[in-house]
Amino acid sequence: MVSDRGRLFPHDTVREGQNDLIDDLRRVVDSGKILIAHAPTGLGKTASALSVALEKALQQNKKVFFITNRHTQHHIAISTLKMIQDKRGVSFSCVDLIGKRWMCNQEVSGLYNTDFTEFCKAIVEKGECEFYNNVHSKKGVTTEAKVLLQELGKQSALHTEELQFLTNDKRFCSYEIALELAKKANVIICDYNYIFNPFVQSTLLHKITTELEDIILIVDEGHNLPQRVTDMVSSSLTTIMIKNAIVEAKKFSYHGIIFWLQEMMRILDEIANVTSEKEKLISKKQWIDAVTKVVDYDDLIQELELAAEEIRKKQRRSYLGGIASFLASWKGNDDGFTRIMTERQGVQGQILVLQYLCLDPSTITKDIFARVHSGIIMSGTLKPTLMYKNLLGIGRGEEREYGSPFPPENKLSIIIPETSTKYTLRGEAMFQKIAAHCSAIASFIPGNSAFFFPSYDLRDKIGTFFRTERKIFWEKSTMTKEEKDAFIAAFKAEQEKGAVLLAVTGANFAEGVDFPGDLLKGVVVVGLPLAKPDLKTQEIIRYYDHKFGKGWDYGYIYPAMNKCFQSAGRCIRSEDDRGVVIYLDERFVWPRYYDCFPKEGLIVSRHYEKLLQEFFRK
Repeated sequence: MVSDRGRLFPHDTVREGQNDLIDDLRRVVDSGKILIAHAPTGLGKTASALSVALEKALQQNKKVFFITNRHTQHHIAISTLKMIQDKRGVSFSCVDLIGKRWMCNQEVSGLYNTDFTEFCKAIVEKGECEFYNNVHSKKGVTTEAKVLLQELGKQSALHTEELQFLTNDKRFCSYEIALELAKKANVIICDYNYIFNPFVQSTLLHKITTELEDIILIVDEGHNLPQRVTDMVSSSLTTIMIKNAIVEAKKFSYHGIIFWLQEMMRILDEIANVTSEKEKLISKKQWIDAVTKVVDYDDLIQELELAAEEIRKKQRRSYLGGIASFLASWKGNDDGFTRIMTERQGVQGQILVLQYLCLDPSTITKDIFARVHSGIIMSGTLKPTLMYKNLLGIGRGEEREYGSPFPPENKLSIIIPETSTKYTLRGEAMFQKIAAHCSAIASFIPGNSAFFFPSYDLRDKIGTFFRTERKIFWEKSTMTKEEKDAFIAAFKAEQEKGAVLLAVTGANFAEGVDFPGDLLKGVVVVGLPLAKPDLKTQEIIRYYDHKFGKGWDYGYIYPAMNKCFQSAGRCIRSEDDRGVVIYLDERFVWPRYYDCFPKEGLIVSRHYEKLLQEFFRK
């Protein structure tokens, strides 16, 4: 039964190992630290973290921020909070926030980032947004909105889709209603950018009158955080963007700007032709000096922004605005960043890309984790925990690893060192050999099986030789949410006959998708999804080597292995699941990769047929 250590815990019993997590969470929250928790699937991370954090928040008037990049996890968090309300009889308020654009009632398809922000700002300032006006007047929140807020305050935790349904019916802006609820909310569920995007964070916290110091932060799927943060603060400029901007400038008669854009195109060509290399490092000064010979750099940014503002009034989006945003970001810091020019072949010819890339997420995260009241970063693939502590710049962190609560006999883990996707060994003969092993493995698994490859290109080359009588599902690189849902539903429906999913590690179905029960009986990780050895990867390795003395580990090996473990994690999702996880590549037994594996129950064998037959006979 639940001890008094989990007074708001929503379940009657605590799983094996979960009490340790709850104890650690209470100690860390009480002492104002950050827990970096590698906690496998099934331990009950969400229920543990929310119950402990909420109890502390209610005692000390803090806010809990539960941040996740997974839509399904929003639902799980809301369901957990509803269970706490129902089971423990405690009164608290909660709000669920997704991206502002996705909560907008206006027709905003095709608008992203700056374009949407500027469009929203413009129609609100001009008083042309009916939905905003129904929430706010010059005197403050409207009477009608106050009535709705009172009604919503009496309800249990609502998912954002439920909130949107209620607000759309009454012609209110669901985002503004959510912000009003957030001012008094004890728990806010939201995406990473609400805390880790500097502009979005400052805007949100100002509107809800909250400081970082008053936040208990829960980071779900924390293994994604470093990459998400670096992507957030990176920026790029392409020749395609410039060509589109020239067309836009001609359309709206900004003839002076056309000349500057053409000159930028010329400068990119000149830099690209300095050497025959397809990638090269560029300095901040090199680009700014070249542009300044044509026009004052800051004046150019200002002119582009002014033109973009006018253009958005007529067509809502502007390529000129995107270029202005890049030029402004290019003036940013050098420490923790790199600047790269890349030349690649597109459908219609050569494309040049100028990139300002963040290498070090701690440039953003360090201050946040230093200021929040306390927090937890949790994931089932957060190993080694020291790496995440280092990468995120957490100075007051505690690292913990927890064991799986599931019966070890329900899972068969095998490394088969028979083949390799190593670049120097690739070829038709190797592809046929890999496909033959995959086909054999699928035949021994009674039910659905999923095969995860390092890339779509390798998947297609190997998949050509895959032989099976079962239905094959080919993941597509571009799939809408509706297409993904329909795809997975069709795959799950084949569980009786058994089907084969050919997917890609790190893509649509490698994480965030559950196959509980008998819906997936086996996962095969085919090859190592190592990053391309391009200039960006080299810069990451160099930077982490200089900062931590672990360049290859932090920048190359561990990220690839964590992708493997994320894919492998699709198989066993509950204590009743039984299935096999196979790693098919000889490099998995090389020490630098083998050392990353949890060794409990792990078997290295070329004779997998007998192992599979015996496992599924039980």
